[in-house]
Amino acid sequence: MKIPTVDLFAGPGGLGEGFAAYKGRMQFDLVLSVDKDPAACRTLELRHFFRQFGQRQIPDEYYAYVKGEVTREHLLKAFPDKFRSASKAVWQAELGREPLQNVLHRIRRVLGNSRYWVLLGGPPCQAYSFAGRARMKGMENYGKDERHTLYQEYLKIVAALQPTVFVMENVKGILSSRYQDERIFARILRDMRDPWVAISDADRRETPRPPIAQRYRLWSFSRTALLDNALNPGDYVIEAENYLIPQTRHRVIIFGIREDYSVIPPVLEKANGKVTVRDVLAGLPKIRSRLSGGETDNSGWARSIREGMEGLCLNIHPDVGVRIREVLRALPESLDTGGRFIPGGGVPGRLEEWLCDSRIGGTLQHEARAHMVSDLHRYLYAACYAEVRGRFPRIDEFPAILRPRHRNVKKDGRTEDFRDRFRVQLWDEVAGTITSHICKDGHYYIHPDPFQCRSLTVREAARLQTFPDNYFFEGFRTDQYRQVGNAVPPFLAFQMADIVAEVLEACMEQDTGRSPTANVRYIAGYRHG
Repeated sequence: MKIPTVDLFAGPGGLGEGFAAYKGRMQFDLVLSVDKDPAACRTLELRHFFRQFGQRQIPDEYYAYVKGEVTREHLLKAFPDKFRSASKAVWQAELGREPLQNVLHRIRRVLGNSRYWVLLGGPPCQAYSFAGRARMKGMENYGKDERHTLYQEYLKIVAALQPTVFVMENVKGILSSRYQDERIFARILRDMRDPWVAISDADRRETPRPPIAQRYRLWSFSRTALLDNALNPGDYVIEAENYLIPQTRHRVIIFGIREDYSVIPPVLEKANGKVTVRDVLAGLPKIRSRLSGGETDNSGWARSIREGMEGLCLNIHPDVGVRIREVLRALPESLDTGGRFIPGGGVPGRLEEWLCDSRIGGTLQHEARAHMVSDLHRYLYAACYAEVRGRFPRIDEFPAILRPRHRNVKKDGRTEDFRDRFRVQLWDEVAGTITSHICKDGHYYIHPDPFQCRSLTVREAARLQTFPDNYFFEGFRTDQYRQVGNAVPPFLAFQMADIVAEVLEACMEQDTGRSPTANVRYIAGYRHG
C-alpha cells in the first residue's frame, strides 16, 4: 500500500527522503514537497525525478548530470515525462504569504480520495534557535517576531485536512522560547491538540469545516507513555546520536495521531554504540583548502601556511607546538582542492548500505572552500591541539597572535560568548550539530586532519547528516551548505517512518475490526471491533 505523504517547509527534503526510502509494511508516496527557497526546490525536483526509477534502474544520464558531464536541460529532454511528474510534486511557495485556499487546493488535489495520509514538516526555526535568539536579542520587536507563529501555517493544514498522522520537527530551543510573554512550545502543544479550535475565525471562514473536527494526541518518538498528556516538554526531544546519526543533533519532534484512533505508538530503539566522524568521513578523498586571496599551486599553499606558524606555539603549549612543527614539515604538495566530482573515495566504516552508491564512481560535491591564511593558521593550530589534547581549544587557549580581532574577544582571550568559535570535529566522536550557519564560514566545522587544513565540504556535511552519496544539492555552494544544515537527517527519518507505518497499520486494523498488531498498544478502554 502506498500512503500519500506531504512535506511542508521541506528544505532539501531530509524528512521526506527518509519516508520515501522506507520499504517495509507499506510505502510512503511523497506526493508534494513545499518550500520557498528556489535552490532547495530544484534539489527536491531532482530527487523526485531520481525516485521514479528503481535503485537499479537509475539512468546513466542522472550520474552524468550530477558529475557535471551534461546539463540539467539535457536530462530534462532525455526524460520529459519523469521531469514533468517531478515538477508536479514540488511547489515553490511561501506558506503564510500564499493564500490558504491555494495551499488547501493544491494538497487536496494530490491526496485525491485517500483515506489515510501523512503530513510532515518543520516550520522555520530562526526565532527559536539559541544562536538566532542571541543574534536578535535587543532588536526592535524581537518579542513579536512573526516567525514565532509560522507553525500556525502547518496548524491550518492539520485543522482543515485532518491527516491521519503528522510529524512536526523543530529545534530544541523552542522549549525555552517565549512569544508575547508565553512559552511558545506550550502554546504549540495546546493548539496542535485541537487544531480546528486553535485557528482563527478568519481562517475558518476560508475553508469548509471537516465533517468531524478531530483532536490529536501528541506522542514522542523517544519516550514511552501510556497517555500523551503524561509527557513533559523535554520528552519530545530526540538525541539523534543515540540512533546511528553521527552528530549531536537534538531536535523536538512531535508525533500527532488523530484522536479517533486509539493507538499508542512504540518508540525508536536506541542503538548500541555511536557512529563517529571517522566512521563516515575517513574514506573520502583527501583534499586541501583553497586560499581566499587568490588560488595558488600546492607548494604556494604550503608556503603560505608555513609563513608565520614556525615556532609559534612551542613556548605556550609545547606538546601542541611539536605536533604543529611535524605537520608543517610534512604538508602535502600533491593534494587537489576537490570539485563537483572527483574520482576515488572508499566506503565508510558504518552506514555503508545507506550512504554508498558505487555507480557514482567517485565523490560528489567534495570541494574545499577558500579561507584567509590567518584562518588557516587557526585551523591548523586547532586541529593539532585536538589531536594532542583530545578536544578542540577554546578561544582563550589560542596564542594571542592567533586570536581573532573581534570586539567580543578581550586581550587575554576571555569572551562572554562563543568561546568555541573554532571547533574541530574529532575523529572518534560524533560531530557537533550541522546547522545552516555552515554556509557563512567553516569555523565551527574544522576537519580533524591538520594536513588538509580546511573546513568541511558539502559532501562531508551531507554525510554527517546521513544524506546518501547520490543526493545532489542544487544552487551555489552557499545554497548547498544551507540546505544541508537545515535538514532533518534522512536516516533518522527512515527510522521514524517504520514507527509511523506500524501506527497506520494499527489504524487500518481498527477501522476493519482485524486483530491488533503485536507492536502497538491501545488507549485504556478501547475495545477491538
